[in-house]
Amino acid sequence: MDLKDKISKNPKIKLYIVVGFIPIVLMFVGFFILMQKMGRQNFEHFANAVNDQFSLFSMCVYIWITDTFVLPLSPMFVFPMLIQYPWYIAIPTTAIASALGGISSYLIGRLLDKVSFINRAVIRAYEKWGTYIDKYGTAFVLIASIFPLPFSAVCMAAGVMKLNFFKVSLYSATRILRMAIYYFMFYLGLVAA
Repeated sequence: MDLKDKISKNPKIKLYIVVGFIPIVLMFVGFFILMQKMGRQNFEHFANAVNDQFSLFSMCVYIWITDTFVLPLSPMFVFPMLIQYPWYIAIPTTAIASALGGISSYLIGRLLDKVSFINRAVIRAYEKWGTYIDKYGTAFVLIASIFPLPFSAVCMAAGVMKLNFFKVSLYSATRILRMAIYYFMFYLGLVAA
């Protein structure tokens, strides 16, 4: 009996799924409302306070957390504060933190494979698209590491699918390109800090 049959036979499962998504949706909506209410002046004040209190290390920890877990946050939020550091320090350190976040997310995905309904979903996905997953799966990690896609979610999915750890780690290292783009966008004033 697959998950679709279980859901059709037990209507409470649909309710549990809907109720389970409510906190996630509320978290995203709350974060969006907070950003709207905060405004530019308050954000700049907050950014200056964080900048005065925190170091490069703590900003890298923030980047590692945002790239490890699927959160409504972005590593881009700390770049207004990172431009005070020279590019040859800020870019490599943030890239290492981000790549480690992707690797951590991959390892969490490997643990999620132990959950029975996730494991069944993986088996069904491999039955349908197994050759494509094996052939192109790690390419999605490369694409997500450079382009504005949910990097942590893609790395977690790569872990669940048990894709090649070495390739995922190697492609996560290309986050240096993304960190360089962020850094120079703020440094050159292309994005208002």
